[in-house]
Amino acid sequence: MDEIKSSTAEQGKAGKGKIILQCNGKTYEINGVCGAVTSMGTLTIAVPDDSFPAKTFTINFTTEKMPSATSSYTIVKSNIDDKDASHISLSYADMRSTSTMIWESDDNSGKLEFTVNGNEIKCSFSNLTLQPSDFYNKGELNAKATLSGELTIYKN
Repeated sequence: MDEIKSSTAEQGKAGKGKIILQCNGKTYEINGVCGAVTSMGTLTIAVPDDSFPAKTFTINFTTEKMPSATSSYTIVKSNIDDKDASHISLSYADMRSTSTMIWESDDNSGKLEFTVNGNEIKCSFSNLTLQPSDFYNKGELNAKATLSGELTIYKN
């Protein structure tokens, strides 16, 4: 635990994100502050919902480096052993105890582009496909979902 604590750091000032997930005709949203943290050699950009922080969208990089120039990344299924700096994984999680739901990227989810303008990093995307968690998503929620959104984050 001490190694994790000593290697964890917040990256840049907070931005803003809006994420929309659609599954079986239902729409779920996350609106909130967008921030980044590095830990154990990886970077995670997260957007927790302003109203329900247990609803969170994350983009997980295989490196600690924020995009420094406009860049395109291949979206893959999360794999702790993946060290390819061009890979990222996505997750949409609603961990409220009454209806836990999780969708994650796979190796067919597509690409994500980050546009860098000075200190500002922007990302917008639409119609990305995420896979349901077999463990958490039950009934009509145990289906593929479509993800769209936009976020702005700052390098410092």
